[in-house]
Parts: sequence; structure tokens; C-alpha cells
Amino acid sequence: MSAVAFPSSGTTTVVPGAPPAHDPLTDRLLAAAVEVFTDKGFEKAGVAAIARRAGVTTGAIYSRWSGKHEMMLDALDVVMLDQLDQLLSAGRADAPDILSALGAELVVRSDAADALVAEAMVIARRDPEFNEMLSRRLAEQEQKLAEVIDGGKAAGLIDPSLSTDAIVTLCHAIGIGFAMFGSIARPLPAADGWNAVIRRLIVAARPAADPDL
Repeated sequence: MSAVAFPSSGTTTVVPGAPPAHDPLTDRLLAAAVEVFTDKGFEKAGVAAIARRAGVTTGAIYSRWSGKHEMMLDALDVVMLDQLDQLLSAGRADAPDILSALGAELVVRSDAADALVAEAMVIARRDPEFNEMLSRRLAEQEQKLAEVIDGGKAAGLIDPSLSTDAIVTLCHAIGIGFAMFGSIARPLPAADGWNAVIRRLIVAARPAADPDL
């Protein structure tokens, strides 16, 4: 993710990988980017078109991002809403509760989000630079989820013999898979049935009962 640092010299420096500075104009630019990337696809979407959609000049974009690759990453954050960060900021620290909430969100799809995720996967396949940037972003999210899983293990809510990396990988694979389903309009299971499966998986991940009890 990109952001802007404003040194005392008055120059503007784009800092790759740093959180974006959220202000009304940045939010407007990202909303415009989501629309243009979704309408035109990444390759045909130009910085000038995004600026026009937002009603500003390209200077407003280049003062925040080095180009549309970094803007694409921040646009992904907008449509994906970063549910994990929202749950953590709301004080939900119970690992099974967080995993259950994340699982329930999977059947609440957004056409823009699914289209953008699918587009990002294609770009990453073709563009090594974007692949590296996207991999770093995913690694940041994986680390946050790993901390939640490890916290659940420490609290006795998740079997410590289960691989944290395997659980995190499964969560991400399911999430990306649902986005792919959305991009091809594949029907999804009913929420009640899906949530029942998620709950069963979470129960299965609990520590085995002590045979001496």
C-alpha cells in the first residue's frame, strides 16, 4: 500500500508499503479508481481517466501514489473493507469469534470487489513488480491473522498442534476463491448452510478433550 510522507522540506515523497493517509480527496480518488478499474480493466484504465472521474488533475494522484499499481493496491483495500482490521478495532479478540465473522462475510459479495480481486490476480501473474507488491500486502494480512490464531491457541481455544500457517493459508484460499466465484457469477450457498459449515470447522479446530477428565 502506498501513502504520502510530507517532510519538512516541503517535498512530497511516496512511501511504498506504508498505510495511506485517508483524507476526503484520497477517499474520492480511490472511489474513482475502483469505478475505472472495474469499468475498463487495469490495462486500459489510465491515471488521467481516474483523475477525470474524481474531478481533479493527475497531480492529485501522483502526490499520493507513484502510479496505478500502488493505487490498485489501495483500491483493493477499499472494496475488501479489511474486515479483519475492523473486527480487531471493534475489540473482538476471541479467535473463534473472529474466524466465524470472517467466514460469514464470504457469502456477502460485492461485484466491484470480486472484479477487482480477479483483475489483481491477472496483473500479478503478468507483472513481477505488482506480484511482489501484492505479495507483501497479503503477507501483512496473513501476519495479522496468524497473531489471532496464535492468540486462540494461547487461550486454549484452538488446538496448538494445528499449523498456524496452514490455517491462515486455508482462510486466504477460501477468501480468494469466493472472489473468483463472484467474478464468474457462480451461485453461492445459502448463508445459514455456509455459516453452519464454518461453525463446524471452528469446533473441529478446538483442542482435543483431555481423556483424564
